[in-house]
Amino acid sequence: MYADTTSSHSAEWKTVGCSAGGLLSIHGSHESALCLGIVRVAGIQSDISHQKYRRHNTLLQFCNLSVDRMHSSIVDTPPPLASSVPIRTSGTAMPALSSNEGPLPKPASADSGFMLSFPAMENPFTSDAFLLRILAWYLPKDEFEKAKQQFTQLGNEAISPQVMEWNANAEKQQPYVKAHNVWGQRYDYDKLVTAEGWKELGKWGARTGAIALGYEPEFGDYKRIVQYVQTYIYSPVSGLTSCPVAMTDGAARLLSQIIPSLPASHPFHDAYQRLIARTDAWTSGQWMTERAGGSDVQNTETWAKYSPLPEKTGPFGRIDEGDYLVSGFKFFSSATDADMTILLAKTESGKLSTFLAPLRKIIIDADGKERVVSNGVRIHRLKNKLGTKQLPTAELELKDMRAHLVGPLDQGIPTISHILNITRAHTFMASAAGWRRALSIAKSFAKARTTLDQPLWTLPLHLRTLAETETKLRGCLHLAFFTIALMGFSETSFPSTSPAAKYAPLPNAGHEAQVVLRTLTAVAKAVVSKNAVSGVQECMESMGGVGYIDEADEPEHNIARVFRDTNVNAIWEGTTNVLASEFVRHVLKKDNIEVFGAWLDRAIHTVENDVYRDVLDKSWKNLYRRLAGSKDRVPEALANGRRIMFSLAWIVIGLLLATDAQRDREGVAEEIARRWIVNGEPGVGEWKMPDVGEIGPHARFQEGEERAKWDCRIVWGVELPKNASTGQRVRAKF
Repeated sequence: MYADTTSSHSAEWKTVGCSAGGLLSIHGSHESALCLGIVRVAGIQSDISHQKYRRHNTLLQFCNLSVDRMHSSIVDTPPPLASSVPIRTSGTAMPALSSNEGPLPKPASADSGFMLSFPAMENPFTSDAFLLRILAWYLPKDEFEKAKQQFTQLGNEAISPQVMEWNANAEKQQPYVKAHNVWGQRYDYDKLVTAEGWKELGKWGARTGAIALGYEPEFGDYKRIVQYVQTYIYSPVSGLTSCPVAMTDGAARLLSQIIPSLPASHPFHDAYQRLIARTDAWTSGQWMTERAGGSDVQNTETWAKYSPLPEKTGPFGRIDEGDYLVSGFKFFSSATDADMTILLAKTESGKLSTFLAPLRKIIIDADGKERVVSNGVRIHRLKNKLGTKQLPTAELELKDMRAHLVGPLDQGIPTISHILNITRAHTFMASAAGWRRALSIAKSFAKARTTLDQPLWTLPLHLRTLAETETKLRGCLHLAFFTIALMGFSETSFPSTSPAAKYAPLPNAGHEAQVVLRTLTAVAKAVVSKNAVSGVQECMESMGGVGYIDEADEPEHNIARVFRDTNVNAIWEGTTNVLASEFVRHVLKKDNIEVFGAWLDRAIHTVENDVYRDVLDKSWKNLYRRLAGSKDRVPEALANGRRIMFSLAWIVIGLLLATDAQRDREGVAEEIARRWIVNGEPGVGEWKMPDVGEIGPHARFQEGEERAKWDCRIVWGVELPKNASTGQRVRAKF
């Protein structure tokens, strides 16, 4: 494939696979070649025209010049490369053409010629150095080691052929509804047909603790952090079963707060245990959106009528023997194949209440036998969406759906908000996970690909693009995991830490923690999800045309699918503007801005670097002044809501980057903090206020080789090879 074996002057060539070091010695010599940087000759891919091939003497001069320049090109360790490349064995001659009018190179065909060899998928847990760094910050050493064992195994499963096969199957065999049999008779309940891959991925998620880890006692106060690491690994390869997982987690959290006050015979106890089970687990829907209201649920047209059964099974009845009959129309309902759902409906007071209902119920037919039928639910139609095609999303008509009241009557919004906090957390973590997945694919491509006869992974412009993407992703991951840690500690108890421990700057337990958590949940969901869309798009673009290919049978390399699926995260569970409005109303309510400000002031003053601390402090004072002055001008603040929210995200991320870097002075962590805080790059998007993160006199923008070296450390974790790619083709002078 590589040499012209028909020529009598053909030299001996060896194919050397690039290992983790990137180079292999030949016969003990110190000669080495830059992997994938060799000019292709004698049938190898080349940009040199056929006419230039005929001028073989000049070509040989060009090839020898190129190879000689490459012999000393790498002395430091590059990332592992996948493709095998031909390199000249020491002491042999270069291949030559037989005459000035020698044969043309063999043309490529559909099955021959250059074929890119893509690297095997890496374990998404063990290969993610930044994830390991975050976990080592938040988890005690013993919990960290215990989690590492579990997630190394999960990471291996996540890249297994079986999981890839399930993903491909779920994408190709999309859900559909069968309502009638061949004779035209309606089934007892609408048959929602989903792929076997979809079903198996859901079972796999339950087995590996997608829900259970958040409720089992194994990891104590740190269980939410551990659970969301599972989400981070599982979500990108879950075939969107991560969506019902999110709603199921929210329902489990809601019931966990209610059942302590309920008698042991109440059916909610059994429902809760089924939701958090690892085998034969239930899933739950979350039905709120309607045609009239969208995010404004006060316009709900679904009504609940109090109509208890004259006889029940036991004092509280079964799960399908609730006291209310619910009727209405739900316009968006994901996880349509769920076992139960949490939904909103109005009661006779005209106010919203929260209800729990199974999707099916048991009746006694005419011959006295039990029969499972629909619990008043009819699938009107399935939605045809840009992405998340594996996930059945439907319009549902409800008619006398028997349901249980959840929480106090007429307190629907406060009750269901417990679910929203959980589902939004799953959404921003899934966004970050999809972004990381896309970046991993883009990096694998860069390791395997050459351009301008040079390896793409060291090309300065490409390297800078990847470094900016990595920097932004790390900032968003800091915000995501800090919010998750705060959520987990608020549910259990806060760890006892001292200033010397250099732990993440947590708020005080109680009211302060609740205000900060509510604020950051909305901020993280909006900012991480929004940036993930552009981040995944950047990764897709970095692969050129192949990044745009949407091949269902090859999910391991399919960034296009990641892009389609990631887009939804900026929409469901509240769009960016909806969250910005919620955020503004929340921080301007009562003394919330003062409470939040007290925590952020303290946290900023734990930053040891004087420059970082001054920039963050000045930025927060400017934003605080704007917010505090808006209490009597709420419409103005709402109009600026997106910019205010993204500005706060920039400050909090800068704080977390700084406090992370100062705990061990690790070089890359320090550099990312400097770029974010002092240089104002790459930031959180175009919506930041101009007086937040202003570029001051301490900014230092690296150029040339210095910048490339730091970009290489950020992206690859290794030193930039000497005489690396320049981004300009090396040509002989003819």
